[in-house]
Amino acid sequence: MTTFAHAAGMVLPLPPDRWPPPAGGIRLDGLAFDPKPELHVTLVGSALGRELQATFGASAIARVREARNALDWRFERSGRLVLLRKPLAGCSKGSVAHSIIELVHLPAMAPFHRALGWLLGRQLPVPPAHVTLYTAGDARGIGASSPARLRAFTVRVVAANEITGARARA
Repeated sequence: MTTFAHAAGMVLPLPPDRWPPPAGGIRLDGLAFDPKPELHVTLVGSALGRELQATFGASAIARVREARNALDWRFERSGRLVLLRKPLAGCSKGSVAHSIIELVHLPAMAPFHRALGWLLGRQLPVPPAHVTLYTAGDARGIGASSPARLRAFTVRVVAANEITGARARA
């Protein structure tokens, strides 16, 4: 399995021949969304990655890779699209980021985070496996690193035909 470091974290890149990035921008709920140029599932977010590096130093990458390599990282698309909204810290008042994500079925995510939690000596939340398809306000997207954060940032479920219609309006 191929993964690559992303900031202090780790992502599972999705092959464009299996899941191509969106072809163009869309308008939804009065917002202009840009397509993500590459698609991935975040396996280790930057905060957790920094914690692992602070705890294990140079051996952090080897420990994470060992936990990762023990698992099967096949995924299935769910077709469930979600609009997220998050205020941007440190920006002008009223600045917000929006993302449209698709949740995915990724059975390896839970045992992977159990293994990382075991390394750290605590239970970790299992991040909702998802792929960011579109962003507005912050091209990086919104870090939904736990079920609680996903709930906090969720605006609404988006029907697939809304995306199709939004492409036509963009």
